[in-house]
Amino acid sequence: MNYGFTKLATNWNEKEMNGIGVRLIKAILFFVPRTNPDQEKLYPSVAKWLIEIDESGIPIREIGMDKNNAPLFAAPNNRNFGLWTDSNKRFEVGELEPSTKEEFESLWQRVVQNA
Repeated sequence: MNYGFTKLATNWNEKEMNGIGVRLIKAILFFVPRTNPDQEKLYPSVAKWLIEIDESGIPIREIGMDKNNAPLFAAPNNRNFGLWTDSNKRFEVGELEPSTKEEFESLWQRVVQNA
């Protein structure tokens, strides 16, 4: 496993996410289960992601972090698939700012204990 940070997908606009068009689409598709019902609303607060990837670059677990480097949420869990872990994105180790297993596990435990 490899661990690292990315700032990809940190440009969520809260106004656009809650705009009339998006709300209309959500209302029309209310019967379709959402993949991240608890975490979507936090995406605009994510300043960077800490991601665990396997040897082929597939995201296994992720932690969304705010601008103060505090963890906001971790995925996947029992209700949320995760943004990266539910995507077809494969990361190269060089794409990520390096981190350690210890740092990832420490932050993961903080989120899980506060959930």
